[in-house]
Amino acid sequence: MNTKKTAIIIILIALVGIVAWVLLSGGGGKTISPDEKQEGPKTESLLTDILGKAGNISSFKYDMVVTAPGQSATIMKMWRQGEKMKMEGTFEGKSMAYLINMDEQSAYMYLPAENTAMKMDMTGVQGIMGSSPTEQSGSIMQHNPIVLGSEVLDGKNCKVVEYVTEGGKVKMWIWEKYGFPIKTETTTAQSTSVVELKNIDFSNIPDSVFELPTGVEIMEMPVGF
Repeated sequence: MNTKKTAIIIILIALVGIVAWVLLSGGGGKTISPDEKQEGPKTESLLTDILGKAGNISSFKYDMVVTAPGQSATIMKMWRQGEKMKMEGTFEGKSMAYLINMDEQSAYMYLPAENTAMKMDMTGVQGIMGSSPTEQSGSIMQHNPIVLGSEVLDGKNCKVVEYVTEGGKVKMWIWEKYGFPIKTETTTAQSTSVVELKNIDFSNIPDSVFELPTGVEIMEMPVGF
């Protein structure tokens, strides 16, 4: 296996390790102000209305700050518009970007410093990228969440909810204006991990953001990865 392929595979393994526990997420912090009449159909209806706002969002970008126990925070930049997605960050000391186009069923791992990309099979790609905030909003009610109260987080009015999944107990801060989860704290028997979204932008994103630069060397992923 040549050096370029080896470098990309090492970064892919590191990325999958980070995203694997992010997928369990599904927000800690300040004192939460309890809401009146948190229980019952009225509260459930209110939360459903808030979460429904996310369904109208088709374009967004943000910085995702991932904090795992005993590790330095990892920052990844995320873009999504329609069926196009991009994730960018530094892994194993190397800058990389991960590009997906669901309409074209294409996915690439791109190393800018080497001007190299590895084409990947679409099987499992959605799992690597994880659920988007809008997809998370669409599934929260399936877990029978409890509304803990309200909190202003990063200048945004949020509803704070809690629920349990197979991955652990989840606490989530949902931006009321957009139904967008901006902080997620997942607690398991072993540890607590936090994912925070910063610099959220809902403006349209140029198609060029989701495309590989001209002249990139494209390689196939070796069998077994």
